[in-house]
Parts: sequence; structure tokens; C-alpha cells
Amino acid sequence: MILNYYERGNKNDPLVLFIHGSASDATVWLNEVNILAAKGYYCIAFDLRGHGDTRLMIQPKAHVKIDIDSHIQDVKETLKELGIAHDRKITFVTHSFGGLVAVNFAERYPARVDRLVLVCLPPKLIFPISTFLKVLLGKPLEFIQANLDFFQQTRLRSRYKSSILTNAHVLQEIYKHVKTWNSYKKVPRLVNKIYFAAGRFDLVAPAPLVYRLHQMTIGSDFEHFKWSGHALMEDEPEKFQAWLLKCVSEPLEPAETKQPKKQHEENQDIAS
Repeated sequence: MILNYYERGNKNDPLVLFIHGSASDATVWLNEVNILAAKGYYCIAFDLRGHGDTRLMIQPKAHVKIDIDSHIQDVKETLKELGIAHDRKITFVTHSFGGLVAVNFAERYPARVDRLVLVCLPPKLIFPISTFLKVLLGKPLEFIQANLDFFQQTRLRSRYKSSILTNAHVLQEIYKHVKTWNSYKKVPRLVNKIYFAAGRFDLVAPAPLVYRLHQMTIGSDFEHFKWSGHALMEDEPEKFQAWLLKCVSEPLEPAETKQPKKQHEENQDIAS
């Protein structure tokens, strides 16, 4: 399936691919897309299957696959549609569920990935959040989507408005795969350079758990956003954009010489 996408910059510049989280869309990245394009990067942001304007291209039915394999295939097909060569290196910038797609992509096609910038990647769903999402994706979501005219008129961030527009079936299918996800078993085995970021008040991807994942992943970097929840790009936009630019522009060491970096004192506090 070809995804709806936004692109900025010169196609010959280093490629940065943005993938949003579940119940979101590519517009959450447009500020970052524009900033990096102005700095000499070719940026693409996708609306995943069932999200954003891709949602309007083919309405999902009960039999339509929404699993990780489907998302990866969509990414590959859309890159091919854009004329991106198979040997073109990609920097992935992801938020939440988008990180699951990128991690699995990197696991299968490590040579195609330059680096991974994993923003608020859930190491695994902790019990209270898992239960909350299971309940929310039932009758409450059905009620909201049955009364969209009312909820669309309320003062909500664009990210939350996109969440209530995402088809309930899509979210329920994603939850089936997310509830058993375990980053600790996958991410440390990747050979690519990885940058983690987590917000102090994030309940979906708690900072101490993300920090632990960073400690398990040799050569990775970690950034703690002290005043953010699950949407760092909205909660602390200036800090986030500066950090993102550092991540995508930093020269990488050869994989065989990567060593764990000494941590800042403020990051050591997270694990305590």
C-alpha cells in the first residue's frame, strides 16, 4: 500500500524518514521536517496505514491487516514509489509505536538504516497502562467516534484530534501487537546507532524503563526531557529540535569500535 506522505528538501541530501505513533499522523512532525530540510536534509513523513490522510485513501475493513509486517511493507512500497534506491541509507525518527515499525525494519534490513532516533519508545507496556488502553479502545472510543461532531469542536491539541479520527479497528489491531511488545529482547541486538529520548512524566514509555533499555544497548545515547510527557516535540519543542538536529548530524563511529559513552549525572538520576 502506498502511504500518504509529506516531503521537503533536496532528494540528493541525506534522507530522514519520520514515523508517527498510533492514533496520530505525520503532521506532528511538520515543524521538524521543515527545520531539517532547511539544514540540508531530505525529509519524508508518512501517514501510517489507517492514520491521517492514508486513512482516507482506503477505509480499513475487518479483514485488512494492521500488523507490523503490513506497516513495514507499506514503508518499503512507498519508498519505492518515491524512487528511493535500495542502498540508500535512512535515518529513522520515530515516536512511540512508530519506533516498533522502525526497530523491526532495522532488524530485517540493517544495511538500509543509518541510525534510529527513537522518541518515547515503549520498552514494554506496564500493567496499569495496558489495562487502561484495553478499556479505552472498547466502548469509550466507540462513544467518542459516534459523536465526532461534538468532540471535534472541543479545544484539543492537533495530536489528540487526530487520535479520535483514527479508526477504532486500526487502534484495536495495533494494541494486539503492542501489548506483547518487549524492546529489551529486540533493540539491544540491533547493529545501528540508536538515540533514545524520554519524558519525565511519560506513563506510556516511562523514562526509567527507557533509560534501562539505553544501558542495555551498547553505543546508544539517551536524552531526558524533564518537563515532558509522551509528546516531547510538543512539550519542549525548542529543546527537542536542537537535540534532534544533533542526533541526525553527529558523525557515526564504525560499528566495530562503538563503545558505551559516559553518562551525564542527570541521566544517572533517572535509574535511581
